[in-house]
Parts: sequence; C-alpha cells; structure tokens
Amino acid sequence: MRKRKHKAPTTENIIGNFAGKPVRVIIIVVALILIIFPLYWLVTSSLKIEGEYLSNPPVIVPSQLTAESYQNIFGKDQIWQNFMNTVIVAGGSTLISVVFGSMAAYAVARGSIGNRARKYFGLWFMVQKMYPAIATAIPVYLVMRSLHLIDTKTALIIMNTSFNLPLVIWLMMGFFEQLPLELEESAMLDGCGFTKRFFLIIFPLTKPGIIASAILAFVGAWNEFLFAVILSINKSKTLPVVIAGFITDRGLEWGPMAATAVITLVPVLILVWALQKNFVQGLAMGAVKG
Repeated sequence: MRKRKHKAPTTENIIGNFAGKPVRVIIIVVALILIIFPLYWLVTSSLKIEGEYLSNPPVIVPSQLTAESYQNIFGKDQIWQNFMNTVIVAGGSTLISVVFGSMAAYAVARGSIGNRARKYFGLWFMVQKMYPAIATAIPVYLVMRSLHLIDTKTALIIMNTSFNLPLVIWLMMGFFEQLPLELEESAMLDGCGFTKRFFLIIFPLTKPGIIASAILAFVGAWNEFLFAVILSINKSKTLPVVIAGFITDRGLEWGPMAATAVITLVPVLILVWALQKNFVQGLAMGAVKG
C-alpha cells in the first residue's frame, strides 16, 4: 500500500483550524477598520464645520458637511505653486533615481566583482538608506547656502535623489541578478552596444522592478518633510511644509490642515492604485534574490 504524503500545513490552514472562518472574518474586518478609519477621519475632518472638528468629545459622523476648508485652501494662489513644486521635486528626483540607480545596480549585479563584494555593496546601500537624515541637516544647509541653492527646487531634487538612490539600487540589484545572461550574450553577438542593450532589452524585462522602485522613490520624495522645511522659504515650499504651517501660535487650523492633507494624499493613492499590479509583482520578484 502506498503511504499518503502529508502536505505541509499552510498559514491559512493553521489559522483556519485554530480560529475558524468566523474569527478570520472578524480579524479581517478589524484590520480594515484600522486601515480605513484614519482616512475616513481625515476626509470628514476636512468637511466638518469649525464647531464640530473642535468639539470634545469628537464628532465621528458630522451632522453638516461644508467645503469651506477647501474654499479657503483653493482661494490662495500659492497652493497651486506648492502643489506643482511637490510634483516637480518628486517627479524629478524619481526619474533621476530610477535611471541612474538602475544603471548602478546593473553595474554591481553584472560587474566583474565577486559575490562577497556584491553583498557588501548591497549592505552598504541599505546602510545609506537607514541612517538618520537629521544627522546631515546642518552640513547640507551650509553646502546648499554656499551654492546659492536655498529656496530652490534643485536643492530638494538633489537631496531626495541622494536618499532614494540607495533604495533603488538595492531593489534593482535583485532583478538584474535574476535575468538570464543568455539574453545579453545574444544581443552582444548581434552587435548591440551597452546603451542600446540596457534601455531596449534589459530595462523592459525589469519593468515590474522599475515600477516598484519608482513608486517607492516617488512616495518618499512626495512626503519628504525634513529637508523641504530646512531648504525652502517661500518659492520652493512643498505640500508637507504647507501642512505643517497650519500649526501656529494661535492653535491648529484643523479644517484647512485636513483639506491640504487630502489634496496631498489623493495623487499618491491614484498612482498606487493605477500601478498596484506591477507594484506588488515588482516587490514580490525583488524579494527573491539569487
């Protein structure tokens, strides 16, 4: 008689045997509430009348909705400038980080260095990403001041690029290491140079990784606050700095602050939602490194 092969228990089976379907449904519902409720609170706070968002105890369901906070925000011409500053800084630093970070990752993954040196490079890039940015705040300010780049979008693009490059390089190294060498060798036999080979063959094959890296870099630059508040005065202010500006000595302007936060959040949500398939695929593929 053949012996039955016992399948290894999965996480779903373990939870199912331990808790059962009703408990799993409850866990999922609670998790969704914890995720969705902050977004609900932010949106409703931006639509509440002043007496309700300052009331104690807090009003969960507003009795009256008003667009006064949004009218207050959009009534100022500067909000459009701040929005465009954020788009330019986040988009510019993301483009530079992805292009040059991918090329650097390819050089490390395919370069003539040993596996141990390659691992050290990967560790070094992660260390660069993890050290506290505040440690470089004063030197960065002094350098930017000497270069006459204070209150310019160029300074913010440079700083966001410097902090996004290590992440992009580390993520893209995993993708390039998984590409078969035969594809590149056949392209080289056909007389394909490095630039053409990289941008026409290798780049398209790593599309999920590029999208995942680009989204992470874009979100990081979009939400960056420390250097934006240090290096900007008026002309290059981004939306996170504008949100912090509602904290004044007279108190917190909850309505306009919540409305500006919603405006800041919506583009990122749309971007991630539109590219979620490639984003998840890119993170999953990048997690498997040879």
